[in-house]
Amino acid sequence: MPDPVTRAFLPPVLFAALLLSVAPMATAQQATPAAPADNAETEAVRLAAETEAARLAAEADAAAEAAAAAQAAAIAEAAAEAEARRAAVAAEIARLAAEREARRQADAGIAACLDTAGPPSAAVPVDEAAQRALFTRLRDALPACQEAANLDPQAGGPLFHLATVAQARGEHREAVALYDRAAAAGVGAAHTRLGDYYNFGIGPIRPDIDRAVASYRAATDLGDLAGTTTLAFMYRLGRGVPRDTAEMLRLFRIAADGGYHFAQINLAQTYLTGEGVPGGADPALGIPDARAAVPLLAAAARGGNLDAARGLAALYATGAEGVPPNASQRLRWTRHVAETGDPAAIAALAFLREQGIGAPADPLAAAQGYIAALETGQIAPEALRAAGGPRAPGWDRQTAIEFQRILQERGLYRGPLDGLVGPGTLGAARAVSD
Repeated sequence: MPDPVTRAFLPPVLFAALLLSVAPMATAQQATPAAPADNAETEAVRLAAETEAARLAAEADAAAEAAAAAQAAAIAEAAAEAEARRAAVAAEIARLAAEREARRQADAGIAACLDTAGPPSAAVPVDEAAQRALFTRLRDALPACQEAANLDPQAGGPLFHLATVAQARGEHREAVALYDRAAAAGVGAAHTRLGDYYNFGIGPIRPDIDRAVASYRAATDLGDLAGTTTLAFMYRLGRGVPRDTAEMLRLFRIAADGGYHFAQINLAQTYLTGEGVPGGADPALGIPDARAAVPLLAAAARGGNLDAARGLAALYATGAEGVPPNASQRLRWTRHVAETGDPAAIAALAFLREQGIGAPADPLAAAQGYIAALETGQIAPEALRAAGGPRAPGWDRQTAIEFQRILQERGLYRGPLDGLVGPGTLGAARAVSD
């Protein structure tokens, strides 16, 4: 049994344990019953031990519950983070899908616009029919181009076509604003159209030659052949740039080699006549040179430029230095123009057939050709044989007879089939053209 001093320094629990451990020994050594005071003390120690054990158990349970709660909270937080990541990924996937769909719709709209209106071009139409066809395409493409511009405000092609429609309507400020946006999108033709506005001062736009030249240069850098050709004219005229024949020729050549008919025919004219060259000649640059003009005119003519075909017919009719007259080529290019329905060319082709120029004479075909020219209503009887020049040879007799026969069959000519084209025959021919 610990002495009172030891008991004073022992914790109650350890003291109780020590007491319990020595109790049996005390019992064995002392057979006499414990005193009531000792029993009370023992019970108090036991109760204290139980209370402490209960407290420790409660603390352990609380710690376990706290740990479980913390673990549950961590799991919930991790689950929330995972859900947030899943939602973010789903939202990003949805956003990308929406962007792809929007891009698909925009691309489809742009394609629909350009498929109908064609690619942006500031080129001079090859003829009036091509000009009319262009505006027909623009009219048909207008809804698609408007939709495309709404879907993609930076779509250069649709913006260019909308600008061209605005220009045709006389809405020049709107046209310039749209051309500016198309130019910013990298459309070379838009730079050319802006250059034209500032070069010529179209509508309310005041001329600004420096801006015009800068626009044409930007168009040239982007490969727009119309802009390159106009820049060549600026060097020809010395407008906004120094007059420079070599640079003019270089730019014309770039555009001509690119297939632009307007550059081809103007470069050909320079080689033929020295147009745009000081003094009309520059041996160092090889001007004039009719031979160099021929392939340029032929290329432009094949591209549909009738002025080029007429130029070839005229060149082969008279010849030039290095290019001798060529009757078969004259016939070929005259026929080329006539087949387009050109009244003067139809009459010229009839004259060549009458005279046997380029092919054996064919009086009937010649007479029919003269009648066809009169039927256009644009050729007077006295001008039927203008292709022969101011001193055209007299009518071939057989051709004249065939001509009179056709007029007679139509009930317009009542004179003899004598091959003499006088007032009676010409009067009957005038009835055809009226």
